[in-house]
Amino acid sequence: MFTEENTLPKGTDNAQNQPVEDSAVLDSYAVAKLVGTHVETVRRLARKGLIPAFKLGKDWRFSKKSLLRWVDNNYTKKHTPLILIVDDEENILFTTRLCLENYGYRVRTAANGKDAIETAQQKMPDLVLLDLVMSDMHGADVLKHLRNMNPELSVIIVTAYPNSELMEKALRYPPVTLLPKPVESNILLKTIKQTLLGVGIEL
Repeated sequence: MFTEENTLPKGTDNAQNQPVEDSAVLDSYAVAKLVGTHVETVRRLARKGLIPAFKLGKDWRFSKKSLLRWVDNNYTKKHTPLILIVDDEENILFTTRLCLENYGYRVRTAANGKDAIETAQQKMPDLVLLDLVMSDMHGADVLKHLRNMNPELSVIIVTAYPNSELMEKALRYPPVTLLPKPVESNILLKTIKQTLLGVGIEL
């Protein structure tokens, strides 16, 4: 959860104190309201150069004309996130996949660490649900390989051993989110959504 220093009055651009629809230049708050996302998502997109922006002081500014063009060409095209589930228990793979697909996500599964790495090499997922204790390769070792492939990959470790040495090893390859098993579907879905929003991905 992000904490902001202030909240804008409804329909107001913080930089110029003008209604959004009349502003030629918008700040991060106004853009967040315009595209319907969190202000930190807007800033993250700006930092990565994924949205037309320029720095003014400590925050970003956006040309309304350029922004609307970007929205038409990019933002309104819904991206369905791809999630890779890695677990050596078949029933967990099945039930988790069913839950995520019913929610609208694209899903791939891997029953061991080797398959997980090969699947990620074929198509890098937006997020990985990673078991920690598996027969062929522990989740921490899988995570190390995934980090080498994509240092910014979103990873949620779902494990019955949250206080183990393996968990300590996995924490060497941040960022990771931890969910202890068993996890309720509503908590899992909420955590996935928050994690994806944190990197600027919305379903």
